[in-house]
Order: sequence, then C-alpha cells, then structure tokens
Amino acid sequence: MGIKEILGSLGLEASGLDGKKKDSLLDRVRSGVDELLPKIQEPISILGNFLKKTTKTISKSLSTVSDALDLNLYNAVNELRGEPQVESPNYTHEDFQALLEGESCPCAVVDMEAFDHNIEMFLKGMKATGKHLRVGTKSVRVPALIERAMKKFDFDGLFLFHPNEIKYWQETRGIQDFIVAYPIINIEEAETCTRGAARDPNAKITLMIDSTAHLHLLEKSAAKQDVNLHVLVDLDVSIDFFGQFAGVMRSPLNSPDKVVRLARKVNRFPHLSFRGIMGYEAQEAGIGDQSLLYRFMKQQSRGRITRRRAKTVQALEEAGLHCEIVNGGGSGCFQDTARETFVTEVTVGSGLFKSYIFDPIESLREFMPSLFMALRIVRTPRPGVVTAYSGGYVSSAINKQPKIVFPRGCTATSREGFGEVQTPITFNPEKVFLKHGDLVICRLAKAGEPLERFNHVVTVKGNSVLDKRLTYRGEGLWLG
Repeated sequence: MGIKEILGSLGLEASGLDGKKKDSLLDRVRSGVDELLPKIQEPISILGNFLKKTTKTISKSLSTVSDALDLNLYNAVNELRGEPQVESPNYTHEDFQALLEGESCPCAVVDMEAFDHNIEMFLKGMKATGKHLRVGTKSVRVPALIERAMKKFDFDGLFLFHPNEIKYWQETRGIQDFIVAYPIINIEEAETCTRGAARDPNAKITLMIDSTAHLHLLEKSAAKQDVNLHVLVDLDVSIDFFGQFAGVMRSPLNSPDKVVRLARKVNRFPHLSFRGIMGYEAQEAGIGDQSLLYRFMKQQSRGRITRRRAKTVQALEEAGLHCEIVNGGGSGCFQDTARETFVTEVTVGSGLFKSYIFDPIESLREFMPSLFMALRIVRTPRPGVVTAYSGGYVSSAINKQPKIVFPRGCTATSREGFGEVQTPITFNPEKVFLKHGDLVICRLAKAGEPLERFNHVVTVKGNSVLDKRLTYRGEGLWLG
C-alpha cells in the first residue's frame, strides 16, 4: 500500500493540497510511521514467536491425538475380533486389595504366573531358530527375576546397562558372560570392568564401542591390570523413512565399511579382542502396530536391517574378523530378529513385564501384563475425587504416565496427573465407591526404569504373596 492509499484510508485526501502542503503532510506521515515502527516491532516479534510456538504445540497435540485415535481404533478392532487387551489377567481389584492389605504403598507387584507365561512365550517364539535369548537387565532390575528368566532361557549371559552390575553378578551368581550395552568413556568405569576380568580369568567381559576413543581408554585400563577385554562394534540400524529419522541415535557406524574399519583397529590393542557386532532396532522393538504408517515403516525397516546386518557380517568375515556374537533385538521384534541368518542371539527384557507401551505390538499379543504399581488412597478432598500418596513415576523419553487398571472408571486429573507426593483421581461416585486406605492399581509405561523407585517387588501367585524380591536399588547398586 502506497502513501496515497494510506492517506485515503485515513480520510486525508492529498489531491486537493498544493505542493508545499502536500509535501509537509507526507513528511509528517513518514515521520509518524518512522516513530511507530520501532514501537510495534517488539509486539509483532512477540506475536510471531507466540504463533510459532502455538503452531508447534498444535502440531504436537494433533500428533498425540492422532496416536491416541489410532490406538483406540486398534483396541476397538481387537475387541470386535474378541481379542481385547487384558489389563490384569489373573487378579481383580478385590484380589489386589486382599493380597496387599498390609503393604506400604506405593509398591511394585509382580504376578508370577503372568511373568512365567511371558518366559514361555519368548521360548515359543524362538523355537527352531537355534538362537540364544540374552536377558537385558535394564528392563527388569530385579536380580531374582533376571536369574529366573536366564535359567529358563538356558543361557548364562547377561546384557548389562552399567559396569557396576558386573561385580554383583560375579559374586552372587557366578555369571561369566557379560555384554555392557553402552560405551564407556570414564576411566573409573573402565577399571570396574578390568577388575571384573581380573576377578575371574574365565569371564568374558564384552564392551560396546563405536569409536577409537573407546578403544584407547579400554586398552589403557586393561593394560594396567594385564587382563583381556572383549569388544562388540555397535552397528547403527536406524533408518531414514520418507525423510524422517526412525530409530535411536546411537552409533555413527551405519555401513559395513565403517564397521570393518573400526573392527580392524581392535587388533592394534594387545589387551582387547574383537567378539562381534550389536545392533538395536528400536524403531521395531518399541513401536506398536496400531497405525498403518507404523506397520509400513516396520516392514521397510526389517528388510533394510536384515540386509545391512548380513552385509556387515560378510564384510567382517572377508576381512578375517569372525563374529562370535551378532546381537539384535529387543522384545517387540525378537521373532523377526531371531530369523535373520547371521544373528546369533537376541536381547529381551521388557516383554517379561509387558509394560503398557507394548500393548499395540501384534507379536506380543499373547504376552500378559505382569508388573503393577499399587497406590493407597489417603485423602478424599471432594465428592468424586480421591487422592493417593505418590505415584509420579513418569517414563523418560516417551513422557508417559502410569495407567490406572483398577478401579475401572478412574482417571488421574489433567491438572496434576501422577504427582511426586500425591495423585488426585477422579471417578463417578454413583458407579465407584472409594474410601481411605483403598488401593489404586496401575500399569507402568516402561518396564525396568520405574523399579529404580522401589527397594523390592512383591511377588504374588494365586491367592498368596510369595515373597519380596530386592531390586537393584534394594541391593544398594548405583547404576547411573
């Protein structure tokens, strides 16, 4: 819009003015605009940022709503098929109330019948593959339950998430085969590993690498103790899906050439030995099948990963580097990973508890939820609202809160959600009766992570409490 149009819109017609008056008027308008612009720039900037953030929030919200709609549709279809997800296969709210009557809350509860059922489901899925199942301790964090699964899997090897686990398992269970899943770049942690190798000369302590920096640190520590450490090269198995990153940002080694180049360097370090490769296909292991897009992505991913892993193993063999271990997984895709020709073992863990983010994974449909959290009601602030103590165990990364199983029809408030010291819960008092001391039973989004908040789990079977099993926290283990 020009000056003439601006004047017209303001009702100031310049056409009837002589030259001097017109110039004077135009000068005053320009001067006014010059004074006004700096004053409105900041509000415009603030408005622009607000709109930008609002658009981003709406986009994220729509994505969340879309995921929720997909999941609800998926659940509805399964109900029509007569296959609804059973939140608690063996217990009612009344059963939990009776079993946990004297238990301090919040408490973690493991249904051992469901836990053992899930072990059998893993074994069934691996039947005829000839591959090993290695327990991922991160997703369980209860030594007695890890050992129970390990014995049933008939494989004495563990997939650790922290070096401090090594000594515990050596001294309490005599385990000798360890893979530490995440790279070490701290000398104290490296020396924890080398002390483990010195403690048991027959132990195979295997550490993850994706950089020469890892090799130099491990060699320095191993040389100091004059022990041998083993290494696995971490192969990146994330994918690009229509321009979007799918997977987790772990290793930079996304091709056979890069893996071979690093693996060859291992031989330069006299106290280190190459043992194989590992690749974690997170875009399949932890993503549900409730969306057509997700299913297509997982299908595309499986084909690409199988080829990438096979080419990597073949390239290593051609370079004279034999892979004793080719590890993949985890729970959400264990059958597909085990069917790969070159894979030797699959890491699983979360499927033993079947935390609720795994509900939409079709391959885990026959698995049962086995881990629950019980909260106790301590307040009744108003009709239709009760307040339980604690409960705010929100899962990292995915940012998902616990999910109420019993009593049915109860929901955490949107204002407070599951809180650090209290969780207000709404319900219809005409349909649900709740009082002080009653329990609220929840499922957790993730498996092992919430158990860092508990010293033990209460194990139950039938109508009995079996015992209390210490968690890593209860054992006094600090694991980062």
